[in-house]
Amino acid sequence: MEITHETPKIKQLRSYLNLQIRITASDGRIFNGIFMCIDKYKNIILSQTEEVRDDERRFVGLVMIPGKHIFKAEIEDLDSDIYT
Repeated sequence: MEITHETPKIKQLRSYLNLQIRITASDGRIFNGIFMCIDKYKNIILSQTEEVRDDERRFVGLVMIPGKHIFKAEIEDLDSDIYT
């Protein structure tokens, strides 16, 4: 399916689909997972996600991180911030 009215920012976000992403939440937790989607409220869905809090790690699977709680989002493969 071809999308004809895609802005440059949407094209850039689309290029990040299925890449490894690291999200730092406002409470200090870090989520490492596969970028699946983002909505107009900047909520991000990750799959195969690991949560890191202090020095503890746990697998949490599929998660939705509310945009209002996202402090920083980085594509690990590109060393690029997608949201700050």
